[in-house]
Amino acid sequence: MIPSVAVRPVPLGPLATRLLAAAMRAGARVVDGPAPAGTPVTFVVGETTAVLDLTVLVRTHGAAHARVLVLSRLGAHPDARVPSLQALWRLEEAARSTGAPTLTLRTAPVVGETSPLWAMLRTRPALPSGGRRLVDPVHESDVVATLVRALDGTAWPAGEGWYELAGPERLSWSELTECAARGPESNATPAWEPSLDEIAAHRLAECEPWLSDFAIAPTRVSVWSGVGVS
Repeated sequence: MIPSVAVRPVPLGPLATRLLAAAMRAGARVVDGPAPAGTPVTFVVGETTAVLDLTVLVRTHGAAHARVLVLSRLGAHPDARVPSLQALWRLEEAARSTGAPTLTLRTAPVVGETSPLWAMLRTRPALPSGGRRLVDPVHESDVVATLVRALDGTAWPAGEGWYELAGPERLSWSELTECAARGPESNATPAWEPSLDEIAAHRLAECEPWLSDFAIAPTRVSVWSGVGVS
């Protein structure tokens, strides 16, 4: 797969915007608005309040020169209990229906030095389910590396593909909070990202296909935070 220009046809949610900005700093070419004519493009879509017709976008640019990258989250499903996850599923389906090569990346809760979730956990908040539920957080640097490799053509599945981006560790929320409290600071404003409703619906992921196909050496959050040992 040849490199392409990443195009944001509409503004995205905070997480997708932050990850794309980091991918740009790592060398990905990202533009807003209309796609450059005659250039292979990847339309990057994710959570948004804007009205978006992906089929028209792909047809206008030319299906032979377009592909679609969907930034979604674990739990996206038509029968999800949380409306935001239902909306992400509809977006995934809209992308798949365009006929263009489509890649869907469903992220687990993202942590790192620019993560609002990491900043929130450093405040030692009250935790859902008393902190006993398990989570497999993914480090933001691993997500950014995945975006760069997808956009530069290093890794892109044939036709359609979807991957669950989650870390190799399964920690309780209490354990993750301890990692955050003892680990690097975050420069973000504390916030639940994803929402507490989504956290309550969280399920553990199958990350091996992603790690293999994108050649990711995953960050172990406990080690990165200084709580665990390699």
